[in-house]
Amino acid sequence: MRSLVEEIENYLKELLAQSPHGWIEVQRKDLAEKFACVPSQITYVLNTRFNLKCGYFVESRRGGRGYIRIWKIDSCFRGLFPEDAIPGDYLGLLHTLVQKGFLTEREAFLLNLVFRVIESKVHGEFGSFLNRQIFREVLTSLGFLRNLEEGTTGSQARLPDRKG
Repeated sequence: MRSLVEEIENYLKELLAQSPHGWIEVQRKDLAEKFACVPSQITYVLNTRFNLKCGYFVESRRGGRGYIRIWKIDSCFRGLFPEDAIPGDYLGLLHTLVQKGFLTEREAFLLNLVFRVIESKVHGEFGSFLNRQIFREVLTSLGFLRNLEEGTTGSQARLPDRKG
């Protein structure tokens, strides 16, 4: 028998596989009701099974109009994430994003400038931390903004009514 975590993970992966856009939008509350669990269990699944290292972007907003958006990251980007990046790596990462059409050359130039300024002005682990956080935010924003530009609003996955 599968665990609840595996059931939730498999359900979300199935929705992603069916999505023509490569991303889904669901409500934490609806997922918790569907699987008869508390919302913190949904959060646990997202944090452990749908993170950058596993090949996913997750955007989450809590509250009455809260949502969870999950993007499957193209396999070519799995090695891109700056978990192990050193300051000089960002230029190569930005170049790859330009080649893939996610950034313009001007955007990459400006981001590289930001990374270089942080590298030169903020020394040590905090500078590396800032660069990683900025790069993660850029990647998250690119995934969301590209879908908006294409005129899509997500698969708006609807959960079936709970039966039984």
